[in-house]
Amino acid sequence: VGDDLFWFTVSQNVMTMESDRQKFEQLALAILDYFDCDRCCKCCREMPIHLNDADLERIYPLDGAAVFDKMDENEVDNYLKTPCPYLNGDACTIYDARPTSCRMFPFVVIRPVPTLQLCPLGKRIFDSFKALARKYGKKDLKVEWEEGASEATVQDHKVNGVKKAVYVALPIPVLEKFLKYLRAENR
Repeated sequence: VGDDLFWFTVSQNVMTMESDRQKFEQLALAILDYFDCDRCCKCCREMPIHLNDADLERIYPLDGAAVFDKMDENEVDNYLKTPCPYLNGDACTIYDARPTSCRMFPFVVIRPVPTLQLCPLGKRIFDSFKALARKYGKKDLKVEWEEGASEATVQDHKVNGVKKAVYVALPIPVLEKFLKYLRAENR
């Protein structure tokens, strides 16, 4: 009974994580419909780009087996080499077939909470979130630059001794409210 209960619990957790990942992906893509990327390509040059099975199925017809040569052999999972081998100057050579992680960026899955990278687009999205949250929701929204924040935690690291924001954690319920605010604002 103990082994059966253990594997049942594991399967339930995996199903919940997959459901949350799908919900996060839907929310991120819906929110991104309201914003335009600056196309600074910093993410393409600095971020690891994960390829899921659907990404491989989209890219393989364009690049054939060469796609496998463009993967980082030091990674356990399917990640492209950094900088992205499909970046040519400031243009993505596979833009219409780009990976899901690129379509969702600056939204990123960092366990256990979905996050928003604070690139130029991410900062605009976060500023919009704060403004709309104050307008439609919490009037006293606090953004903490230290760990332990209640609504949104902005993680940071030090660059030359100065704190620099890297990403903000935005749980799925917060993203759902944000999308509701965006829809209300754009009626």
